[in-house]
Amino acid sequence: MPIAAPDSTEFVTPLIELGAFRCPASHPVFHAHAPTRGYCFVFPRHAVWIAHDGQDRFVADANVVPLYNPTRPYRRWAIGGQADHTDWFAVAPELLREMVTALDTGVGDSNPLLFTRPCAPSTASIYLEQRQVFCRVRRGDADALYVEERGVALLARVLELAYGRSFDTPHRAPRHRRLAEDTRALVAQSVDRPLSLGALARAMAVSPFHLCRVFRAHTGGTIQRYRSQLRLRRSLALLAEDGRDVLDVAVALGYSSHSHFTRAFHAAFGLTPSAWRTGLHADLRHLAGVDPITGRRA
Repeated sequence: MPIAAPDSTEFVTPLIELGAFRCPASHPVFHAHAPTRGYCFVFPRHAVWIAHDGQDRFVADANVVPLYNPTRPYRRWAIGGQADHTDWFAVAPELLREMVTALDTGVGDSNPLLFTRPCAPSTASIYLEQRQVFCRVRRGDADALYVEERGVALLARVLELAYGRSFDTPHRAPRHRRLAEDTRALVAQSVDRPLSLGALARAMAVSPFHLCRVFRAHTGGTIQRYRSQLRLRRSLALLAEDGRDVLDVAVALGYSSHSHFTRAFHAAFGLTPSAWRTGLHADLRHLAGVDPITGRRA
């Protein structure tokens, strides 16, 4: 019987990939001396020893974020016989290079070792946020814009902890304000269509990382959240239309399912789409002089 592969990819975009590694200590891959397939930052669930070639080994557990270069092999050793259970993010080389060089000027344009630290400390908020991302992906509530924007934000926080430095806050220059407003305009006209951070950045002729930082600096939030609020506000008008069911509204606005839309609606407004529609119809009957309980005119 063939041995199952321990690595699985769960979400793929040109900028960010998400996956899971579930490898028991008895698996042949566990003790392999090899590099990862890409540039990865990883969130362990169990503790193992990790040693990148030429560096001291360290304990990779839930309190650290190991960083992997595809050009540097590493080894793994078990701790107490535990399996290696991790969730990982892989990041596009050009995006990572831009971010790392903003904190470490010693990384040149041709250096393949973009992660120059073996790992970073992991705060409780970082660990919680990556769990939220994976849970949404596995629940079917995530799209490319959400995954890319959250992935970039997580990577930025991990790199700041790894290098002990913070990324500079974008200046509130007129060109940055125009970039934020142009992005808002593009999102508004595409609110019901699939979007990705990479596509938005290309349309704005800037890097994805720059776009994320400028948009947050000028609006106080993420592009994904801004689009989500536009969608939910538009849903109120669609739900008020006769003969339009909740699933039809959810699909029309780009939600992956009835449940995805209902969760987002409840988080924003404090009630379900069906409850809001029921209350709206009751209010309309009352205004028309119809008893909302009996359906008779008062």
